[in-house]
Amino acid sequence: MAEPKFVRVSDDFGWALAPDNLARATAVMGTYILRRLVTLPLMLLGVSIAVFLVLHMIPGDPARMAAGPDATERDVQQIRINYGLDRPLTEQYGIYLKKLVQGDLGESFQTLAPVTEGIARTFPATLELTIAGMLIAMVLGVPLGIYSALHPRGAADRLVTSVAVLGISMPGFFLGLLLMLVFASWLGWVPPTGRGTWRHLILPALTLGLPYVAAFARLTRSNMLDVLSEDFIRTARAKGLSWPKVTSRHAMRNASIPIVTVLGLDFGRLLGGAAIVETVFAWPGMGRYMVDAIMIRDIYVIQGTILVFAVSVVAINLAVDVIYGIIDPRITYS
Repeated sequence: MAEPKFVRVSDDFGWALAPDNLARATAVMGTYILRRLVTLPLMLLGVSIAVFLVLHMIPGDPARMAAGPDATERDVQQIRINYGLDRPLTEQYGIYLKKLVQGDLGESFQTLAPVTEGIARTFPATLELTIAGMLIAMVLGVPLGIYSALHPRGAADRLVTSVAVLGISMPGFFLGLLLMLVFASWLGWVPPTGRGTWRHLILPALTLGLPYVAAFARLTRSNMLDVLSEDFIRTARAKGLSWPKVTSRHAMRNASIPIVTVLGLDFGRLLGGAAIVETVFAWPGMGRYMVDAIMIRDIYVIQGTILVFAVSVVAINLAVDVIYGIIDPRITYS
């Protein structure tokens, strides 16, 4: 297949696909997405095997923990029989995989409710918190990084660098407790825990997003400094374009590829790391649902939530790959 042709867009000093190659590029992208989706079941199979083996290698009896401290041996044995825990591991996994293909993630030991219902109830809360935290990280971090790059070695640049180090080094649970103490206990501006209104979202989202503000600020600053030293930036300035136009049209677009890459990686980290924040703020999300299940070795809940996290990360990475082509059409999908 011939390489797609590009044309220079004179107003933006950028590149765009020639019109006659747009349909071809769209077809190539569609094929790439389809190929990625075909590999998804294999990835989920590997994740399910790894999680299944790890959970069954951990010391302790899930049936006894599910039965409680006052249960008799007969009750414990009955739970093993009901959930198939008395069978060989290969047979247990075969039964689990058969149910998984049918969309059945099993039942919780604790509530006896289907795991799919628990995930459907808790995943929207986790997604809401993750998106809010990522928006805080981007809305604060990217402008700070741009301003720092436009004023290198100034007071603002040193302040951003110092705050970045502080934000990266501060544990999330400590930041959450500190925000809860100041804004919920002392000032009483927002509720300390729970989920209901937008005011309940403020503290958990800040706790989740603020440490990543520092990371986005440092990354944006570094990439902007590299791009601002390129020849095409000097050419744009020589043509009389103002700094705001040069920054928004040319520098930021060329510096955004690494930022989008880290955005995808950090979104996956935020999604999985929300469990700590959800526990601190009693946020009824899937992370807290999984933590509660880990405490009692509720293996079906643990397996189900980890699979959902894995699918979410794959979907995010696929979206990032598509965004690459939107930002820079010269990126091809092979």
